[in-house]
Amino acid sequence: LDAIIFQLQWGQRHPKITTVRTTPRSNRHTDDDENVDPNHHPEDASTDSEENPRVQRLVDITSAARIDAMAILVNLACAEENKSKLLYHPGLLEAVIAVAGDDPVDEAREHAAIVLMNLALADMNKLFMASQDHLLDILLKLISDDKSPHTRRYASTTIFTLASVAENTRRIVDYSDGQILSALANVLRNDQVDEVRINAAETVFNMMRNTNDVDVVEALGDHRDLLPTLANSVRTDYSADVRAYCARSLEWLAADIHSPSLCHGTLLDALTSASFWTKTTCIGEALKTQSSLTQNRKAMVEHEGLLDALATLASLDGINDDDVKGCALTAIERLTKEESTRSIMASHAGIMTVLTKATFQKGGVGGMDRFGGQQGDDLDGDSEDDDRDIRSVNGEKFLAKSALKNLAEVL
Repeated sequence: LDAIIFQLQWGQRHPKITTVRTTPRSNRHTDDDENVDPNHHPEDASTDSEENPRVQRLVDITSAARIDAMAILVNLACAEENKSKLLYHPGLLEAVIAVAGDDPVDEAREHAAIVLMNLALADMNKLFMASQDHLLDILLKLISDDKSPHTRRYASTTIFTLASVAENTRRIVDYSDGQILSALANVLRNDQVDEVRINAAETVFNMMRNTNDVDVVEALGDHRDLLPTLANSVRTDYSADVRAYCARSLEWLAADIHSPSLCHGTLLDALTSASFWTKTTCIGEALKTQSSLTQNRKAMVEHEGLLDALATLASLDGINDDDVKGCALTAIERLTKEESTRSIMASHAGIMTVLTKATFQKGGVGGMDRFGGQQGDDLDGDSEDDDRDIRSVNGEKFLAKSALKNLAEVL
């Protein structure tokens, strides 16, 4: 290992440059030289590089040695029993980081990124690696700026792996005033490689899922780019995995951020924007969860575009839309319980239309359900048991009737 470290460091500090001259085949002596114009005089040829057939190249002859040295470390880091030994060997991590960040050769940087990724896969290494500022700085640089898609992919996998440990969440969220969050948002917006964006989206999801720390939740919600980027990715990314992870991130965050938090409005903006995503129930569930708390209802009703989004979701009629539609109707019914905003809801054409249509769906509220009771009994949208019935016609019908009853005094 010491010899490998020496080779990496010496090769970067003392690159050996040699000049290679090549002559195109067409200008070399051939058996056809007797056909050359006898009046041609080589000494008359211009020495200008554009006319001179010889090409000069500068070659770093130490780059191959650095690539081979990094390849050795890649192979060593694949073995589980080596990961901790490599990480804590004096000078090795620093040498790998230097190659990853500064080496001019793409293949050397790619190998270095693979080494960091392999080392991060060991559970015993995750906390230590996340504590190293210089390592996080290099990972930020690689996922943001490196021209090699392979290097960006390996670096994003490393960040994802480190973020999978709950103890690292606060460190990664807070690092350098949220620079890692900014880099992940930038990847989601701009990187053309699907796997890099998927890693970024899953990293964000892991951080949101792993923390119960109010300060960390607030930091995630307060970040100026993160929630808008998640919502935009839910709507526009062409990778189903990216959309799913971003939607799940918003759903998870909706369970932790509530009014009067300063970032609650940002969350509602994101949920409203992402409500066009109906392939999963994540956004519908997020809105339903938000509406379950009395403290959120006034802010939700008054938030621009949110009632429009709920009305759109509640009016879905596709064969696979029942779950999303049920979430929206439950959220609407819960919002009608807020007395101070009932007039707003009653005057919203979209809300009143979906409630009226749901009320007159085929099926009877008086039918017997599978539990032997009246369908719709005790179905007020707040009970956890309500989810068993809201997907049925009778469940939706009862929610609509309950909502209209709540709004009756202002109609």
